[in-house]
Amino acid sequence: MAESFIFSIAESLITKLASHAFQEASRVVGLYDHLRDLKKTLSLVKAVLLDAEQKQEHNHELQEWLRQLKSVFYDAQDVLDEFECQTLRKQVVKAHGTIKDEVSHFFSSSNPLVFRSKMAQQIKHVSKRLDKVAADGHKFGLRIIDVDTRVVHRRDTSRMTHSSGVSDSDVIGREHDKEKIIELLMQQNPNDDEKSLSVIPIVGIGGLGKTTLAKFVFNDKRIDGCFPLKMWVCVSDDFDINQLIIKIINSANVADAPLRQQNLDMVDLEQLQTCRSKILTCLG
Repeated sequence: MAESFIFSIAESLITKLASHAFQEASRVVGLYDHLRDLKKTLSLVKAVLLDAEQKQEHNHELQEWLRQLKSVFYDAQDVLDEFECQTLRKQVVKAHGTIKDEVSHFFSSSNPLVFRSKMAQQIKHVSKRLDKVAADGHKFGLRIIDVDTRVVHRRDTSRMTHSSGVSDSDVIGREHDKEKIIELLMQQNPNDDEKSLSVIPIVGIGGLGKTTLAKFVFNDKRIDGCFPLKMWVCVSDDFDINQLIIKIINSANVADAPLRQQNLDMVDLEQLQTCRSKILTCLG
């Protein structure tokens, strides 16, 4: 049912906010308190969702409340994914900056004060909306239902074997999403900076087809004409930032069967400079 789906979204948001990596990143940029308060409210709301699911069938007002809640959850998901994406981007920039100054031409970083201000505003806005919806839910007299929320941690080996190949039959009803992403990718210098790094996140909970959609875009012939170099890099759940950078560099080294890089100290900067063109990197 739809409300079970809402419960899953709430769990995924809380799990992300509770992760060590996410908490450390939020402390670095001074957003820990904002995200901690958001997590508290999410936990309180999640506790009554199962009872709401059981009671909503003949209660249209409760159904509307759940729809509003789902909308806020989606917005919260977008904000957290953007925070995570920008944090990863800054880590990549920082890691490249430690090799040699020349590599910095591949990346550009945003002003940290502007980033913090923007994210703080978005988090406050989502938290305010969630607080209001949560307060509106008190009138339903919902009970807290305890569930076993233990998470079994396992290595998802399927992520390690993703390739960029995809059949059109695998993608149904995503043509609009595909065209929107291609439109963004083909914009000329969206940040008015020849050396800028543009990031387009495809976000959502597991199973929605994010990777398939990315493959659909990656293999479009219009993208081939726009980007002289395309790279598809598989990212495991327990990825290491340095290893991720090496994968990206190795994916770029396609001409004349060059030597594969094993660590950042071995990076051939002269060879890397030959890749300084408009490139598309998909992290799947």
